[in-house]
Order: sequence, then C-alpha cells, then structure tokens
Amino acid sequence: MSYNWKPAPINGPAPIDALTYTRLSSTTFPVADEAWWSAMIELEETSIAAFEQLVAQAFPQELLVPAAYDLGDRAALKHRQFVAIFARKPLLSVLNRKDNGFGVVNVHLGMVTPEAWLNFAAMPGEDTVEEVGPDTVLTGMIDDGLGIAHELFRTGPETTRVAYCAVLPSPPQEGDTETTQGRVLNAKQIDSYLKEFTWSDLLDEDLFYSQTGQVELAEGKFSPVSLRRSHGTHVMGLSAGYAQGADVTSRPIICAVLPPRVVEDTSGISLLPSLCLALQMLSKRASRYRVAGKPVPFVLNFSYGNFSGPHDGTDEVSRLFEQFLSADPQQKRWMTLPAGNGNLARAHGVLRFGEDLPEEAELFLRVLPDDNTASHVEFWMPYSKAVTPPDYVSLTVTPPFGGESLTVNAREGQKQVLCDSQGRVVATLMYTFEPAPTARGVITLAIEPTASLKQGQALAPSGRWKIRAKPKEIYPDQQVEVWIRRDQTLPGYRPGGRQSFFDNGDYQRFGPFGRPLPVDPVDDVSPVRRSGTLSGFADGSSPMVIAAFTRQSHEVSDYSAAGPLTVTPMSPSPFRSGPDAVAEADQSPVVWGVLSAGSRCGSYVRLNGTSVAAPRVARLASDHIADCDDPARGWLMQAVNAARFELYPGTDKDRIGQGGIDIPVDWNTGP
Repeated sequence: MSYNWKPAPINGPAPIDALTYTRLSSTTFPVADEAWWSAMIELEETSIAAFEQLVAQAFPQELLVPAAYDLGDRAALKHRQFVAIFARKPLLSVLNRKDNGFGVVNVHLGMVTPEAWLNFAAMPGEDTVEEVGPDTVLTGMIDDGLGIAHELFRTGPETTRVAYCAVLPSPPQEGDTETTQGRVLNAKQIDSYLKEFTWSDLLDEDLFYSQTGQVELAEGKFSPVSLRRSHGTHVMGLSAGYAQGADVTSRPIICAVLPPRVVEDTSGISLLPSLCLALQMLSKRASRYRVAGKPVPFVLNFSYGNFSGPHDGTDEVSRLFEQFLSADPQQKRWMTLPAGNGNLARAHGVLRFGEDLPEEAELFLRVLPDDNTASHVEFWMPYSKAVTPPDYVSLTVTPPFGGESLTVNAREGQKQVLCDSQGRVVATLMYTFEPAPTARGVITLAIEPTASLKQGQALAPSGRWKIRAKPKEIYPDQQVEVWIRRDQTLPGYRPGGRQSFFDNGDYQRFGPFGRPLPVDPVDDVSPVRRSGTLSGFADGSSPMVIAAFTRQSHEVSDYSAAGPLTVTPMSPSPFRSGPDAVAEADQSPVVWGVLSAGSRCGSYVRLNGTSVAAPRVARLASDHIADCDDPARGWLMQAVNAARFELYPGTDKDRIGQGGIDIPVDWNTGP
C-alpha cells in the first residue's frame, strides 16, 4: 500500500492541545456528538460557576460538573485551576480553541463515559466533620484494582481500616445523591459487606468485589482484583498494610479506584480527567478528619508515571498535584511518586545544533507491528516569552513505504497528514503552542495503530520511520527535547499496545560484557538518551520522587529513570535535578521485585519497578509527618541520613538524589 503526505489546513482558531484535537476529529475512531466524554480543563481567572453559566447560554445540556465540587469550590475565583468535567463533543471542540471565550486555557480528553454511568441528579453533600484519635494520620492511595478486602487492610475478620473508597469504574448506586461518577463506600458499608459475605470464617471475595462495584465479568466489567496479582493492592500493601494482629487503628485509608480503561491506556492521555476527579474527591474527604478541630496529616501515594510532557515542572500533572497539596491550607499533605521505569526504553532524544555538530539531526522511530494503540512523539521547543515564539526548527517525516513529508515548522497552523491509498489519515504531524507557564511550542507526530481487530480500519505502516530536523532560529546553547509517549500494555490487561522506540544505529545499548548500559557512555554522540528520562508526572516541586535499587547488588535498578529536567525560567522552585531518594524495588538481579499483598486474602506476590519503591517511603512518611515541621522533601533528606542504604560508589546524583534509604516493611508491627 502506498502512503502520501498532504497539507491539512487548520480552520478557525488554533487548537490548544494537539492530541485532543486529533482525537475529536478522528475518522478512524469516530464518536457520536451525543456521547459524553470525561475531560480535564484548566480555567484562568474564571470560577467554575461562571464557566457553567457561560456554557449554559451557548451549549445547554452539554456540560456536567461533578458533585465533588461544592458551592465553595464553584464560587472560588483563582488565577488557574484544574477541573474535571463531563461534556459532549461540540462543546469540547470549541473549548479546545484558543480565545474560546469560556476562560479555558487547556483541555485534556479522557474516555467516552456511558450516560447510564453518570448521575446527573447528584448534588454536593454536607462537609460533616469526623473526630479521630490524636495520633491519626490518613494514608491515601489512587490506583487500579484495589483489593480492599485483603487482611492487611482490616483490623478484624469483619472490620476494615478503609474509611473511604471511591470506585470510579461503576454505575451509580441507587439512592446515592452525592456522587456523579462511580460509587462511594464508607467503612460502615464495607464492614456490612464483609459480614454478609463471610461464611465459616471465609470471605467470598468474588461476591464481595462484585457487590462493591469492581468486578462483574458477566457485564464485561474487568478489574485486576479478579487476577492473582493487582498493581493497586500490592502498592497499598506496602504503603498502608498492617496485619490484623497489629491492631492498627491510627492509619485509616482513603482511596480511589481508577477505571481500568484509563489505566490500560499507559500513554496517560486518558488518565488526567479521572485522576483530577479522584484527587478532588479524596481532598474533600481528607479535610473532614480532624483532631481538636484541625485536619489530621495526610500522606498520598500515586504509583503511576509516563514518558511524555515538557519535563520542566510546568506540565498539567505536576501543577495538578500542587493544586491538590495546597487545597486545604490547614492540613499538612505529603505525596510520594515513582521516578519512572523508562531508563532503558529508548523513548527520549535530544536534538542539538551548532558549529561542531551536523547541519541536521536525524531520529529513527521503530513502530512495531501488531500495535493496537496509537503512537505519539513530542518535539518540545525551547522556552520563549515572545508573543510569537521563534521558528526554532523544521521537521520532515518519512514513513516506511512512503515519501518524505513537506516541512512542518514551529509555527501555528502547521499541519501535515499521511494518507493511505484510500485517502484515510494514518498519521498527523502538527505544531501547537503550550501557553504559560510552560510557554513552549511542541510538534507532535501522531501515528495510528498498525493492527486492529476491526475490519476495514485504516492502519499505519510498521517499520522504521525517519525524522529529520533542520535548525532555523535556534542557538547553539538551546536544544529540542523529544519524548515518545508510553503505550506498552500493562501486565494483566488484554494485549494491545507495543512500545515504539528510537532505533538510531549510534545508540550503544550494551557494555563490553553484554549487560545493558544504565547510563549514557562518556562522549556519546547519539541523540537518544538515558539521562532526562524521569517520569513526566514527577517533575513538580513538592512531591517526594523515589527511584529503585536492587538490594543484593547495592545498585540502582537498570530501569530506574534519571534526571535532569529541562530548566526554564518558569520551572518550579525548589527545582529538582532528578529523584529525591532511592528505595528497594528488587531483591537481586535474579529475584526481581518485592513481596506484598496479592489480590486475595492470604496471598503475597512480587512486583518490581519504582512503583513499589515509592510506597515504602509513604509508609515511613506517615510515621513522621505529624512531628515534622519541614516540607516533605526536606524531611526525606534527613530520613536518608538516618537510615542510609549504601549504593555502589560513583552513582550519578541525577539517578539517586540524596541516596539510598533502607525501609523495612513489617506488617506485624504497628506504627
């Protein structure tokens, strides 16, 4: 099949977000105008209430703001704020245009949500205060497949430590007037289910998870808790798990279960609306727990990451976390995040130009066959405060079995599409500008799936795509940062995504003894880099970001991502050069991972990755947050010095931060 590029002018005002524009205008996966999308918007100098009024005048019956935002939230006028919404395509298409007149400066799509799964009559509930013991610290978790019935989260056979659980991938519960999406379980309800489904001292866990909204295989509702091992249960066991015999009552758990469909999309494209809503729901709930009228401390772990984004601390996720951490000034909130597992993924490149460098730079993108998900490559330009940023570079793309594209410059309105012999679009190359505080342009290459079970779908060619960049108005001390969005299918989910990667011949993968090189060689000339691979979610100033070490070898795990970040005048302060510390994630190079809770009571399984290193720090932090006056990252520096785990000498600081910290997890001993 032949493929040809052609210009595709953008009609009307320039789009804000390239991926939102591509998804809404897709002919490969068309969605009816009447369908409801989840979305996260960013409002500027506009309250939620004012936004609702503006939309009601122009697009009646096209917007639903979740009941998690109470009247105070809706009336608050802030310089910038992220809000989770549900909206239809005609409204979202307008909101994703610059100068849209609704106060919206950013739009990110989630997933199409069945109308039957939305409670349009839900209203904000009353903020009732719950008095707790003086040594109480809230432990929070946002993940998928949370096995809340596991014995590590109970104080007895029929009593739970889970005080609040928002199950987002579930239809509304009959009689619930306060939840727009999913259903909410409190401790009393969970206890009643534990009692009802326990016979002869054995809990019917399949029935429990069916009745609590996580699993219903007959209706196609899948959750990892139906498998032997689930990411969320394992991580929560490390951060908040205690054996029933430990009699722990001072660590209540509040958590949110993300929809498996958005977790399955590892690119992070669909995650943001659900994450934004989950953070809002947990934020409102956390403020209710008080001692002598003051909110109790709160430690939240979120063990997710991605590859893409500006990587300078100004991305939407980093700012969303800062919004959450500062939402209640009276409550001390700390957060732990994983550094990411993309060190060896070959998903990051750096394009430099100068007198001693080639006149043009080339990247070769390997797009794999049998990839059922789209692949995205982002080329982030240098920071610019100019109203019209410089035209830094121009790009052309040559696919397998096709000719080279026309040039796409770093200018608004630049767009090329690749069409197959039937005229169907299989790839798009376009420029957009990410407004302040990022203030950087980005050229996005979006490639459609290379395989599909749907007959007649337009497919992109697999193979080696050539990307050529030429300098225009870029200085020798400036560079273009390139990231491939993550899309590899997670374990336990149906096979779908296969990760694309850069396949330049000058990239040195292995050392002299055949072991993968975890750091870039000295004087390496390849544009494909291991440095700068820190998760795109972990670039903010406040969360504690944790890398992974292997205990037996005293080395940083090869996959553990590294800094530095891209430094811009808008980067947050205090700035980070990489992760803050390193915690255990592997027992040895042969025995990978660490043990924690399996999906079923009495089961313990292994998982590895920086996702299991971060919750160890969250566990330790919950024991110290109440008595510490320092910010989270300042406390962690002291904690590393108090319980240092010696790492192999000479390890780069951009990979380890303050160093290794030894945190034993003893489920039989309380805090």
